[in-house]
Amino acid sequence: MTRAFPTHLDKTLVITLSAICAITPFAIDSYLPAMPVMAESMNVDISMLSVTVSLYVLGLAVGQLIGGPLSDRKGRRPVMVLGLAIFALASVLLTTSSSIEMLWLWRAVQAVGGGIALVGVPATIRDNANGAEAAKLFSLVALITMIAPSIAPSVGTLILSLADWRAIFYFLALTAVLVIGLAVAFIPSEAASVKKATGGHRGLGFIGVLKERRALGYMIAQAFAYSVMMIFLANASMIYMGFFGVSAEQFSMLFAANIATLIAMNRLNTFLLSKFEPATLLKGFLLMQFFGGLTLLASSLIAPERLLFVVPGFVIAIGANGGIMANASACYLKYFGNNAGTASAVLGAVQCTVGASVSAIAAFISMGMVQPVIIVMLVSSTIALMGAMLGGSGSGLEISEELV
Repeated sequence: MTRAFPTHLDKTLVITLSAICAITPFAIDSYLPAMPVMAESMNVDISMLSVTVSLYVLGLAVGQLIGGPLSDRKGRRPVMVLGLAIFALASVLLTTSSSIEMLWLWRAVQAVGGGIALVGVPATIRDNANGAEAAKLFSLVALITMIAPSIAPSVGTLILSLADWRAIFYFLALTAVLVIGLAVAFIPSEAASVKKATGGHRGLGFIGVLKERRALGYMIAQAFAYSVMMIFLANASMIYMGFFGVSAEQFSMLFAANIATLIAMNRLNTFLLSKFEPATLLKGFLLMQFFGGLTLLASSLIAPERLLFVVPGFVIAIGANGGIMANASACYLKYFGNNAGTASAVLGAVQCTVGASVSAIAAFISMGMVQPVIIVMLVSSTIALMGAMLGGSGSGLEISEELV
């Protein structure tokens, strides 16, 4: 049978896992308003700063590949703490960057630390729940985590009004230290330890995970749906502040509209999980994202210079991820248990690599224009929908039966 988190751990464990997840959106979004200032201080084009978003996501992929198998062997909590410590140190070192190359280097190290910590979150959830119950827990963690990207640009703008851009990275370092305290205090050893793998599936490696063909469609769906969000994040500053000429304050408000929709879809998903299977809801939210992409394409063809025509499409396409991510993760991880850390690492690495690559392609071909970005978003949402349609088909390692 499926096990839930022990009652006395519910709130503290969920809050702690959410705080670990929140590190990533803070690391990505809090310095977006500072990009023009950072580019000026380093005497580089702002596009060189946009690279740091894709670089961070690639670093997350590497970190998860390191942290996933390590957490299967050593336990969730110590690996999470290690990753957060690396993140905090790299955040401080980022403030010493005097060139774009040094910024890229320490940004990559920061991301690896974040990935090592992050991969333990879905693994911990899968250690304790499966199916619709796991999807609800993913939704709850995601809901709390969504507070971070909704306020991160505003926090960055506030810090920038009081100090220079380096203060943003000091803030990230302090945040990581505080989250380390939460992890040590509220993730008990029994929740952080890993069940010993038994039978022939002990030590399932990366190749073994990829052989579970029933899960591959859901991996594709999550990776390309995530790419839609990454394309927006990597190009939001260029689109809103560069192309449409909005201020940093207006940018924060427009950004918050996407987060508000993410939260609304997250809550809707949690409600619907009591009536529908995660796989069914996943397809529905992916259709919503596809519709958002079509809306964006239409707006770019009809009124390419009208901001109000573009915003609704972004809100729909990005907001759909509020229901996509939790269901895709639950559908994927139901095929893994003892090796949830390794499986989470593969999912996270593929998601981050695809997201970073696709967003970098969009940034490269955009040439300061919005329509190329929109086309790449629409293609990504189409691939994600096709992946979900394929999810659950084929054969694979029958490992889920022994794990629940």
